[in-house]
Amino acid sequence: MKMKTLILGLGRIASILEKDPKRYHPCTHAGVILNSKLKNHFQLKGIYDSSLDKISLFLKDWNLSSQTILTHLEGIYKENFDFAVIASSSQSHLENLLFCLNKKIPFILVEKPIVKNLDDLEKVQKLAKENKTKIWVNHERRYHPIYEFAKDVVRQKTYGELKTIRANVLTSSQDPGIGFQKKGGGPLLHDGTHVIDFLDFIFESVPEIVYSKIFYFKKSKIEKQVLAMLKYNQDKYVFLEVGGERNYFQFEIDIQTTQARIILSNDGHKFFISKESHLYSGFKSLKEISFPKKLYNQNPWIKLYKEILDNFHSNSNSIKGSLSANFRILKTIQNIYNWNEE
Repeated sequence: MKMKTLILGLGRIASILEKDPKRYHPCTHAGVILNSKLKNHFQLKGIYDSSLDKISLFLKDWNLSSQTILTHLEGIYKENFDFAVIASSSQSHLENLLFCLNKKIPFILVEKPIVKNLDDLEKVQKLAKENKTKIWVNHERRYHPIYEFAKDVVRQKTYGELKTIRANVLTSSQDPGIGFQKKGGGPLLHDGTHVIDFLDFIFESVPEIVYSKIFYFKKSKIEKQVLAMLKYNQDKYVFLEVGGERNYFQFEIDIQTTQARIILSNDGHKFFISKESHLYSGFKSLKEISFPKKLYNQNPWIKLYKEILDNFHSNSNSIKGSLSANFRILKTIQNIYNWNEE
């Protein structure tokens, strides 16, 4: 049985990024639903965006017709769906979640951040529990094999004890995206959520905020740079910077244990282990080695959607990015904002 599917929001992550030849594919929701080895499990019944141009572009890009796909809210209201993808802008997530929950759509996948604050999330949690709705948040790194490997290295102490983590999400305010717009929630919520999510993936807890300093633009309440030190359970420390006004984009998580170092980055992942130094007698240095071959050629989007399908076709209750995890993520972000050093 195919999942009758609705996509709300038809921008970059919904479809447009699939045109980028430099990315692995699929890398969008439409790419999975309409053009992957999983496509036969989905029946796209409806799409919607507030922009008519985006609706037209989506239909053209995927060779679809408005005669076979619902594109108007009037028809979407009347149709029953098994699965909804919310890929609209951050500020509309709550409205679209409530719409899907009130329609009693049983499976929902929403882009990050799920909502902008804990009060909104509590509304979603309450209604989801009443309707027995399963909700995923697209923090795709939870399904990326190399990020999963890094988590296991830390949790299983494969290469000794974790010592520190340094994490950066650096962006350009000269060419700002939605993260630098008030409606987008700011860089910490809009972009930093990926780092906080991965830290939650490892520690499954809300950290103590040891220190945070936020620098704001003079004419707005949007941060241009966030600096924070977080202490997770068992006294594990994380040094975090978000924003930063760089003339480039960088996502990087630098994990250092007593015997190894793993760098997870949009510029490429690297793995180092401690070896005898070839430069200094009696010292050890870090030597770069390859990740296990089995970690390559696994698409996190496929793994995420397979998990959703498993829940649809069976009694599986596996949800890596659960609502409880996202409550901890939002709580951590809120605590960083609230602690901010005067």
